[in-house]
Amino acid sequence: MKIEEARKQKNMSRKELSEWLEIPYRTLTNWENGERSCPDYIEKLIVEKILRDK
Repeated sequence: MKIEEARKQKNMSRKELSEWLEIPYRTLTNWENGERSCPDYIEKLIVEKILRDK
């Protein structure tokens, strides 16, 4: 599962997620749009956190 899929499953906006994870909004946007790649292990950790904690 990708970050965007997990975020949408939990009905979170990019802004909400970036603030909750304390990462820049632009970084999250770049990852979701494929402009930059998130390391696989980081993406897995973020997805697990979204699904578990939100």
